[in-house]
Amino acid sequence: MKTRGITEGAMFCALGVILTLVSYYLPFFVLLVFFIPVPMVVLGKRQGLKVSVLSSIAATILIGLFLGPLNAISFGALMLFVGCSLGFAYNRDLSSFKKVVIGILGFSILLIAVVASYELVMGVGFTSLLFQTLEQSTSEVMAFYETANLMDAEQLAIAKTAMEKNIDMMKLALPSAFLLLPVVFGMVNVVVSDMILKRIGYPVKTFKPLSQWVMPVTLKYFLMVLLLGDFMISMFQVSTIPQIYIVTVMNFVNIIFFVMGLSLMLNYMEYKQLTNKGLKVLVIVLGFLLSAFVTIIGVADTYIGIRQIFRRESQIK
Repeated sequence: MKTRGITEGAMFCALGVILTLVSYYLPFFVLLVFFIPVPMVVLGKRQGLKVSVLSSIAATILIGLFLGPLNAISFGALMLFVGCSLGFAYNRDLSSFKKVVIGILGFSILLIAVVASYELVMGVGFTSLLFQTLEQSTSEVMAFYETANLMDAEQLAIAKTAMEKNIDMMKLALPSAFLLLPVVFGMVNVVVSDMILKRIGYPVKTFKPLSQWVMPVTLKYFLMVLLLGDFMISMFQVSTIPQIYIVTVMNFVNIIFFVMGLSLMLNYMEYKQLTNKGLKVLVIVLGFLLSAFVTIIGVADTYIGIRQIFRRESQIK
């Protein structure tokens, strides 16, 4: 191993440890957990897989000295499974799509391992414990309201019903959250790594701007089948399919159309030559606040081609 590789390995190892400690001890910086693999990604691009793996192992040992062995294994696995695998992908100059897939697979393996280990050690199902905790907290809150006489009997009944509905909705949304987390994590790490590597002068294969995203034809027809299926299930009130499967599938369908809706809005801004970055950020924030509307225009653009319509009209003029 060259001296430069050792030096950079030590430097990025220290950076990974610092990110881990800051995200662990400072609640306001907990989102830095998403970026813990990034130092190993950059190191893997610059020095290769061997150096990034050794640096990750060294970082894991150092984290263990501060946070104990269990936390060290969790954070170290994040660097190894996600950081080193993505670093290898960057070193081989793979496409953006392949890099995201590798990131998703790495984090999925880690997530499954963490949940399985927890259930093995504790002897309790992870989801069962989660919802048991939620139900217990709800019972304690209701008991407090009853003893404090803050609500009458009718208001207590309404509040209890609302809390039970919220728990039921969380149970339905949990599979979507578990499936979506690796996707978000993989995308975030690839986008941030692209930005850093481009900033320090490395040529990287990046995604097209969101305004130029177009849905593949096969996915377009597949989503149409899912939409029609959901409509038929609702219309004929089919009860043989568990609701949790329907909700999980439709959540992902809605997310895809929401992204296409954001793409349409940014494409329209590009068409109108509105290049102010602050305005783009504002539009995206408003898009999240009006997610239902954005999803609808995403569906409309996918099957009607709104962006082709306004661009065609401008060409006619």
